[in-house]
Amino acid sequence: MKKIIVLLVVISLLGLGCTTQDTTDQDEQVSVNGENNQSDEDIQPDEDLNGEDNVSESDETELEEYTPKTHNIFINSFYISPKVREINRTDTVVWRNQKKEPGIFTLKSEDGLWEDQRISYGRTFKYTFNETGNYSFYIPPYSGMNVTITVK
Repeated sequence: MKKIIVLLVVISLLGLGCTTQDTTDQDEQVSVNGENNQSDEDIQPDEDLNGEDNVSESDETELEEYTPKTHNIFINSFYISPKVREINRTDTVVWRNQKKEPGIFTLKSEDGLWEDQRISYGRTFKYTFNETGNYSFYIPPYSGMNVTITVK
C-alpha cells in the first residue's frame, strides 16, 4: 500500500510541473559555459561568466518577461521519469537520485554538454539550458533509462 501512495504522490508532483528549486548544499550547478559549481546568484540568465551580455537585443525583452523554472527528473532503481521534457531557454533541470537503497548513477550527455556526472544516493545534479535544441541523456548500463529534453 505504501508503494501505491508513494507512486501517486510522485505522479501528482510530476503532473503539477513541480517547479520548486532545491538549494541545499548537495546540489551541483553546471553552467553552459562549462564552469562548475556556479550558483544562480553568481550568474544571471542573460550574462556569461565575464559579465558580458550574451543575449541579442531582440531576445532581452522575451527573457525579461519570462521567469526561469526548475524541472525535476527522478532516477530510481530501473526507471527514470519523465522520459521526455519540453522546457524553455534559461530553465534548469535537476536530476534526483531517489533509489531506495544507496547507490550511484552515472548520467551521460549524448551531446557532450558535460563530463559524466556521478549522482550519489539522495543527491542531485543541476544544469541550466541556455541554448535551444534537442538534448539526449542516459544512464548506462540500464536500457530504457534515457531522457530527451527539448529546449525552445
